[in-house]
Amino acid sequence: MVTMSDVAKAAGVSRATASYALRGDPRIVPATAARVREAAKRLHYTANLSARSLRSGRNGVVGVAIFELDRPYPSEMSAAMSREAERHGLQVIVQQTSNSKESEISILRKVTSQLCDGMIFSPSNVSDEELRALSGGKPMVLLDDVSPDPVFDSVDTPCVEGAKAAVRHLIDIGCRHILVVGADFEDLADDRKSAKVSSRRMLGSLHALEEADMPIEPDMFIPLAPWDPESARRCAHAIADSGRPVDGVFCMTDTIALGVIRGLADRGLRVPDDMAVIGFDGISEGACFIPSLSTIRTDLDDLARKAMGLLLKRIDGDADGSPVHMTADYELLARESTRRR
Repeated sequence: MVTMSDVAKAAGVSRATASYALRGDPRIVPATAARVREAAKRLHYTANLSARSLRSGRNGVVGVAIFELDRPYPSEMSAAMSREAERHGLQVIVQQTSNSKESEISILRKVTSQLCDGMIFSPSNVSDEELRALSGGKPMVLLDDVSPDPVFDSVDTPCVEGAKAAVRHLIDIGCRHILVVGADFEDLADDRKSAKVSSRRMLGSLHALEEADMPIEPDMFIPLAPWDPESARRCAHAIADSGRPVDGVFCMTDTIALGVIRGLADRGLRVPDDMAVIGFDGISEGACFIPSLSTIRTDLDDLARKAMGLLLKRIDGDADGSPVHMTADYELLARESTRRR
């Protein structure tokens, strides 16, 4: 069996340095850490998690629980989390909650408390009190936390600023009759719903419209459930059949945007000539679609780096008691779906 000493010898470092490097200790310079990881990979070294757990009380495993894995965006997010964990010498268990409270509770009770040193979690149905009770005292970082009074560290997608940039882009290319698909205007008046991802993206849309002195009407915001391509396609049919003047559409996600473009094509409408469309997320397939999809791309590597960094600080006991809130970086990718001649 290959040991840590074998890895250290192959990398030309001490055993302690090799151990720190494989745990992702920031005190090890990147070049040395990369050399150690390469040696471990070359020798097919696998850490003995049972022995590590006995020595340190840790497994070297973190959990990632998100709403769904069969859609491009959460799948790409999970991959980014796995890459970041590997960079720190950790393993990841990825679970799908399916937006089900029962699944969320089961994952927290069975996976987090028994197998993982900590959890990166995307909650939708469990309360802060339930999260605290079910986590078993282990560190947790939330993704897009909707709590009015947070008790855990959290990392958000750039909902407000990203949506504002998307709608401002539509305005900049000349759109004056804009719809927002996937958000319910009434949610802004409900304290329980105003912190949702859709509500925060709707808020960014409103900021852009207000800054441009454009009229705002509740029917500019079209609810959609579920957020899937077929629902979006039917929504596009309804928009086209209504005869209302629309020249730009901002969609809450890229998946919605691709369904909208398909639905408009069903009715003989061309994107972007008849209607410009922009999405949110930055999924890889958007670049290969016809037309290629303009989008707000969430920097998933940045999101993973921030979430994993916060979690490891908690695991290592290097953070104080106050919850930390961060937001992932983003960029506007202007492609064919908003490229007007």
